[in-house]
Amino acid sequence: MQRKIVYSIKMANAEQILSLIRNHINNDDAQFRKIALQISAVEAKNGHVVIARTIQDMLKQKQTSFGTLSLTSRNKDVDDLLIQSESSFELKDMVVHKEVRDKLERIVKEYVRRDDLIKHGLANRRKLLLFGASGTGKTMTAGVLAKEFHLPFFIIRTEKVVTKFMGETGQKLARIFDFMGEVPAVYLFDEFDAIGSQRGMDNEVGEQRRILNTFLQLLERDESESFIIAATNNIKSIDKALFRRFDDVIEYNYPDKMQRLLLIKEYLYTARDLDFSMAEPLFEGMSHAEIKMICSDIFKESLLNEGVEINMDLVKSIVNMRHQLNSQIV
Repeated sequence: MQRKIVYSIKMANAEQILSLIRNHINNDDAQFRKIALQISAVEAKNGHVVIARTIQDMLKQKQTSFGTLSLTSRNKDVDDLLIQSESSFELKDMVVHKEVRDKLERIVKEYVRRDDLIKHGLANRRKLLLFGASGTGKTMTAGVLAKEFHLPFFIIRTEKVVTKFMGETGQKLARIFDFMGEVPAVYLFDEFDAIGSQRGMDNEVGEQRRILNTFLQLLERDESESFIIAATNNIKSIDKALFRRFDDVIEYNYPDKMQRLLLIKEYLYTARDLDFSMAEPLFEGMSHAEIKMICSDIFKESLLNEGVEINMDLVKSIVNMRHQLNSQIV
């Protein structure tokens, strides 16, 4: 196998070899990876599937051994459009409804066995639309999948992509999709409403229609190995033409009784004398993020007050404070 790899690399053009060496010397991991993946792509097109996959696996081994590779882009065209992030959670850590977990496990399974799918002319799911209330786990899902796949995780800066200047947003989207082809990763379009809102809405302008059409075309033409994830809190605003362009659409809901119980037990793990089953109803109707925030406040209140015991009175006090704050905001 090693001889085959060496032979394949010899087939790469001189400029690619020089670029590999130059980027290695300069410790430019992002560019080194980019060139290596370009060589892998050429080998795959030439029918050298084993060699192409070996190159990709070797790159992933580096990520696995030293953590997720830092791919701070040196491509000035997309530098200010992406934020690289990293998740500390794995799929097993997520507290979600069974339907969501089943779909996520299927996505992971398809990715792991994508070579088997390719042999039969099939492709793994990698274009996902996530929708549901804020704080229910959509962004977390994107980070978790990146960790499961040992891929970098980029969040698209929607506020930087969508502009008021005619044609500029489309150009920025095209740059991002070009980068997706060069650097396999998980890419999250958060607040996707800004890009995917329905054509023909009362408040829509011509430029919004052009933005949506550009995204539709780019998404449909995309044949990269990247995962493209769009997340929205308002699924009703998303243009129906987008649904068939995604491989899967996943709905996120507020946690149910059992999930709330799991969450508060996890976040208030030091409260040995707290009756969690009595405390759980206080969190009804809250998102995962709200429950985490309130439990964090309870924990901090205990620490800052000479380690006062976490009991029902303290829990009720903090929950009521949060309700009062929410009512003032509304």
